[in-house]
Amino acid sequence: MLTFAPHMFWWLLLIVPLIPIVWWRHAYKNGRPALPWSTTAAGRDLPKGWAARTRWILPLLRTMTVLLLILMMVGPIKGDEETSRAVEGVAIELVIDRSGSMRALDLQLGTQRVDRLEVVKSVAADFILGEEELPGREHDLIGLITFGTWADSICPMTLDYRTLTEALAQVRPATEAEGANTAIGDALALAVSRLHDLEDREELRTDDIRSRIVILLTDGSDTASEMNPLDAAELAGALGIKVYTIGVGVDGVAPVPVTDPAGRTRIVNQRVQIDEETLKAIADKTGGRFYRARDTQSLASIYAEIDALEKTEVAEERFYHYTDLAVASVELGGIRMPPLLILPLLLLILELTLASTRYRTLP
Repeated sequence: MLTFAPHMFWWLLLIVPLIPIVWWRHAYKNGRPALPWSTTAAGRDLPKGWAARTRWILPLLRTMTVLLLILMMVGPIKGDEETSRAVEGVAIELVIDRSGSMRALDLQLGTQRVDRLEVVKSVAADFILGEEELPGREHDLIGLITFGTWADSICPMTLDYRTLTEALAQVRPATEAEGANTAIGDALALAVSRLHDLEDREELRTDDIRSRIVILLTDGSDTASEMNPLDAAELAGALGIKVYTIGVGVDGVAPVPVTDPAGRTRIVNQRVQIDEETLKAIADKTGGRFYRARDTQSLASIYAEIDALEKTEVAEERFYHYTDLAVASVELGGIRMPPLLILPLLLLILELTLASTRYRTLP
């Protein structure tokens, strides 16, 4: 951005007396000795050289020199815009149920019927990266915990969202051998511990975290925890960690794939039940909210609402670094330019040189 120093604009007033001076120089010829002649007819037909025809160059150079000196006194400056950003992000721990009941085929992705966990993974990935109504998270630390009979930290708190979503894509419903029960309390306690321990992560800028939250999603009730879910919620509330709970799946009966002793897979209808009372109590104790998602669209809308509630604050401050073009060299269009003050000096030198050589007159 090119401009002039605001407090120096009054120097432009010097141009006002320059105008009559220039006019006087051209309108009034005087002062030089001359030989008297009765008529100029004898010299009218004499050939004129190019020096005589271009003598106007000397007053032009002098005028340009004075104008440029006045502009240099006004102070041409170039401002380089710089931006300072202050970001206060949110630390989010995604806690996702992968117990055996998450194999239920009561939800859809597009036109395809898939198990609950696939839908949850798809919507959670959109929540992280952004898709359609979900703008995506930016500048937030996000971690991933899954749970069946046991809670596991799949991905630590990170800003590397691609790695996080790749780990999320690998999550599968727990088998009986892995432990297909539901440990809500232990998973919540692990999430609270991970968020509380962020202060010990030296590689992360934890001073810029404005809030810590847990998004806990399940389709059942606690059947395997060593720690009571409400006790874990009390711990979260004491540490200022907010918990949003989501119950996912249809009410009543859901189709679930089962494998018979012969190794064949078939679909049977099983009764499912979500402990909404406990999920509501967890949210209430921590200042969060409880949500119920019975289809894919409602689940996406829930994540969108949480996204709107927990916004990252980004403050931008713009300022300019000004360079005085009169006395400092500057880079314009990738070319390093000398100070502009050199221009009137060069014009003055050129005028004096021409006046002393080719345009020299006698006397």
